[in-house]
Amino acid sequence: MAIDIPIAYNTFIAITPSDTVAIGESTAGDGKKRAPRAVYVGGTGALVAVMADGTTATFSGIPAGTVLPIQPTRINATATTATLLLALYQV
Repeated sequence: MAIDIPIAYNTFIAITPSDTVAIGESTAGDGKKRAPRAVYVGGTGALVAVMADGTTATFSGIPAGTVLPIQPTRINATATTATLLLALYQV
């Protein structure tokens, strides 16, 4: 299965890990948050991602400067040690 990774992202928002608050931009029409196209990890560590279906995945040992091609609805604060997280969008 091919992964559609855009050449460039043209907007971003800082991610504050939370065990309850979703990340993402709010859509104009319904106010729901839109998942990012990818997540940038600026500081080395682990990241616990929550996907739209509620499943979680722990990414361990992520080096600084990594772009993860995942579309999480939330980054959990519990067990996330990676820092300087950005949600990346192509709009």
